[in-house]
Amino acid sequence: MWSGRFQSLCAERNPACRACARGEFPYLEGRAQPHITMCGRDSVQIHERGRVLDLKALEERLAPTINDVRANGFLLRFRIPPYEMTVFSDGRAILKGTKDPAVARSLYAKYVGA
Repeated sequence: MWSGRFQSLCAERNPACRACARGEFPYLEGRAQPHITMCGRDSVQIHERGRVLDLKALEERLAPTINDVRANGFLLRFRIPPYEMTVFSDGRAILKGTKDPAVARSLYAKYVGA
């Protein structure tokens, strides 16, 4: 940055990515909701409200690679030992098995999407 030099690269855009495909940057715009470490529960809640998820489509995407995927009209739950993730249709998720928000966000991005 100080020298004024830069380097660019070409990367294939992910059509499901909110930043690449839709140009949404909620964290840079100060609109992102914080994570919440749930006291005494060994869990972290991720707030992605306003992001509508198709739980049936998510279930179909996860089922071939994750054995224990359960869903109903309100939530989807799956295990990726030693963690368990519960995802709601409004984008919220609760990750059981850690108190580390970085672990929770990483797993959310990997399995639900960024």
